[in-house]
Amino acid sequence: MDSREIASHSVVVGVDGSPSSRLALRWAAGKAAGAGQPLHVIHALEAEVVLRENEQLGTPEVAADDDAVLTSALELVATDAPGVHSVAHSVTGFAVTTLTAASRLAGTLVAGSRGRGAIPAALLGSVSQQLVLHSCCPVVIVRDSRALSPEQGAPVVVGVDGSEESAGAVRYAFAHAAETGRPVIAMHSWWWEPLEGVNVGEPWTGDWTQISTQEGALLAESLAGWREKYPDVHVEERSVRGDPVVDLLEQSRGAALVVVGSRGRGGFTGLLLGSVSQRVLKRATCPVAVVRSEPPAKHGDEP
Repeated sequence: MDSREIASHSVVVGVDGSPSSRLALRWAAGKAAGAGQPLHVIHALEAEVVLRENEQLGTPEVAADDDAVLTSALELVATDAPGVHSVAHSVTGFAVTTLTAASRLAGTLVAGSRGRGAIPAALLGSVSQQLVLHSCCPVVIVRDSRALSPEQGAPVVVGVDGSEESAGAVRYAFAHAAETGRPVIAMHSWWWEPLEGVNVGEPWTGDWTQISTQEGALLAESLAGWREKYPDVHVEERSVRGDPVVDLLEQSRGAALVVVGSRGRGGFTGLLLGSVSQRVLKRATCPVAVVRSEPPAKHGDEP
């Protein structure tokens, strides 16, 4: 199998027969239905790795009809999302390698929080962690069965801080909200401490109103183009002085999806995943999409 078999902008989901992967599969089927995209269901058998030139997945494909995990997966998709065009791939190779290669063309990669080989107490399995770190497209991690039936008005929550990674998160959040008919809550949590030139024990006499206005303007500017592109998406802007992790986790309790960039404007350049996205990913009570900054040419939908 070569990654050119993955349709551009499609939804790709990894399955292994575990309860977590079935949750991911059902969420992915709903995503594919809403986006009007094909769904690629991949089961990596993890028995052998074969490196071949010009085959980006680097693994041979076996007969999907003989794969009980895929047979069950396709039956579930046919029941949950009968209108979705699904393609099954049974691949001999490692899940991380196979799914990461598929992400080069996919629009969204979906995985469960823990596979069948994960330690029960782990909040996030090794495969899902590696996919978030190395995927070339947005990765959605599905943890809880409640993700499959969010309330009708449950919003898509996106963390905004003005960084390049944040811009990608905003793009994904608006597109997903438009597909699902949901509102967007754009969260900009900022923490500003007046340290320089202030003596310990003396009150700061600066203008908090001015700082708050500046941060609110940054949020509005980050959303302006997307508001124009998706005029039917209701958007609520929330600019608050606080901890972004705390604020996003609080919003996740009633959300359909939380979207974060891989690194914020305060992150270290060498890090593949920032502290905010890591902590939200491990503790949010709804599915989390982690979006890495990408060249506009891949999506062709910049406002």
